[in-house]
Amino acid sequence: MKIAPIVLAVMLAALPKLAAAQQPRPSLPIKDGFIFAAGGDLIGPYRTVMQLKDPGFMKLVRIIRSADAGFANQEGSIFNLATFPGYMAAENGGGTPLSPRAVASDLKAMGITMVSKANNHATDWGVEGLLASDRSLDSAGIAHAGSGESEAAARAPVYVDTSKGKIALVATASSFTLMSVAGPPVEKNGQMTHPRPGISAIHTVQIRLVAKRDIPALREIAGSAGADSSDLSEVKVGDLTFRASDKPGLTYSMNKADEEAILRSIHEGKQSANLVVFSIHAHETAGGSDDPLPADFLPILFHEAVDNGADIVIRNGPHVLNGIEIYKGKPIFYGFGSLFFDFQGRSHYTIPNTNTQVNFPPEWYETAVALSTFRNGMVSEIRIYPLTIESSSSPTGGLPRPASPADAQRILERIQRDSVQFGTEMHIENGIGIIRGLEAVEMHMNQR
Repeated sequence: MKIAPIVLAVMLAALPKLAAAQQPRPSLPIKDGFIFAAGGDLIGPYRTVMQLKDPGFMKLVRIIRSADAGFANQEGSIFNLATFPGYMAAENGGGTPLSPRAVASDLKAMGITMVSKANNHATDWGVEGLLASDRSLDSAGIAHAGSGESEAAARAPVYVDTSKGKIALVATASSFTLMSVAGPPVEKNGQMTHPRPGISAIHTVQIRLVAKRDIPALREIAGSAGADSSDLSEVKVGDLTFRASDKPGLTYSMNKADEEAILRSIHEGKQSANLVVFSIHAHETAGGSDDPLPADFLPILFHEAVDNGADIVIRNGPHVLNGIEIYKGKPIFYGFGSLFFDFQGRSHYTIPNTNTQVNFPPEWYETAVALSTFRNGMVSEIRIYPLTIESSSSPTGGLPRPASPADAQRILERIQRDSVQFGTEMHIENGIGIIRGLEAVEMHMNQR
């Protein structure tokens, strides 16, 4: 379901702000010239790669290292299987990707200083695997948010000191396996349990919008289980919720407690840091797989995040590139695809315990890294570097490198096109996408 940018802006402007959305106390902004590098999902590498000295890959490494801080979503687990005391979990996020512990040091050497661990692969190897991965990142000196030994730890911001100020990272996921959600201690038989390790999650309910005339038939299918006399416009059939609407499509509702907890963490980070990064792992889209339009709850959450103190918002999860929004001078990245996509030349895989084969389209091997420069507490310029990922069984398979001129133009034009829906103008100059903050802010405000 497509929504015109001006309509979307009006809808968002009309939404009431959460009570949790207190204005953070003014804190010193990050020093002028601070540069933040943002990339996509780390699906691999599954072996150390820095020693390869691949010329194309090392060009990317130099780009990331030029920033004061670098971010990616660490998908999968990082530990040495030979010494791991745990087991594969019965439930996983579509496989059990595993990298040796030494890969964490490679990531740090690349310039990746902080990662999100809240995603659907977090507990592929159980909570033992999650905590082992956290320890591997700790040993490499990489800050990680979105996971921990309790709900409080998973929700909490983590901090990284740079020469230009302190950075806070808050991470969560709306796409996750049920077993991965962290929990607080609870009372049981008069005693308190231990808290449950896991990830920070924001629960959502997907509601399918259908024509009003279809509701009676759905009620008949649901029988007594779907009957609800208090709302004749909505019916639940099994795990699916249907709602009468003039236009078909999907809408989502966020769990209020999760939403407010995440905003409190962002607000907390703003009290102690000069810049706050908020990350969410969210596969959900407005119309299904690879739709460039995000699910409708995401722009709402992202704007609330900025209103509560976030300076950079990053969505990860979709395997394809998405657009960029500038909201109140702060960048919102709707998806960079995968920074690594390591399947050693295979163009498909079969989901474990199923006969379902997933084929990889060419777009899954296209990605980008964005460098955001801040001045006066707002982004002054974003430079987007287009990349392609090698699909081969060679030692460099799965590695990203700067795109060829033709590929770069195509990749940037896609980001450019998908950013228009958010009122963002991106220029393409010498094979690099450039967004200048003031232009994007003015365009966004004019649309509102």
